[in-house]
Amino acid sequence: MKVSDDITLVAPCGTYCGDCGAYRVKDDPSLQEVVAERLQRVQINWNGVPCPGCRPSKGKCPLVDGVCATYACVTEHDVDFCFECPEFPCAKLNPAADRAEILNHNIKVFYLCCIKHQGLAKFLKMIPEIRQRYYNGKMAIGKGPQLE
Repeated sequence: MKVSDDITLVAPCGTYCGDCGAYRVKDDPSLQEVVAERLQRVQINWNGVPCPGCRPSKGKCPLVDGVCATYACVTEHDVDFCFECPEFPCAKLNPAADRAEILNHNIKVFYLCCIKHQGLAKFLKMIPEIRQRYYNGKMAIGKGPQLE
C-alpha cells in the first residue's frame, strides 16, 4: 500500500493517532490535565507536549522511551502497515487487558483488517462509528459491540 498524506494519523500498527489525547491536546489544551492524570494511573509519565502522530514523528512516541518497536519493525520490513508483513500478526499486536481502559491498543488488529479489506479512505470514514462501538457498545456474543 502506498502511504499518502491522508494517512498521516494512521500508524503502521493500525492505531488511529487522531483518537489519542496526546495528539488531540494540540487543539484542546484543556485535555492536558485529563490525559496526564489518566496516563499517570498506568505509570506513564507524559511531558505534556502534543504528539504530532506516529508517522510525522518517525515512531518517536511521547509515551514510550525512544522509537516505538512496532514502528521500527515496520520500517525494517519495508512495509507501510503491519498487515503487509509476512509475519503478520505477530506478538507486537497481541492484545492485553493490562491498561486497556486507557490505552486502546486492543483495537489495532481490527483497524488493520479494516484498512486491508476496505481500503484506507473507507476506514477513515468508519473511524467515528468504530470508536462509538468500541467505547460505548455493549458486547453481544457473536454480534460484537452493539449500540443501544
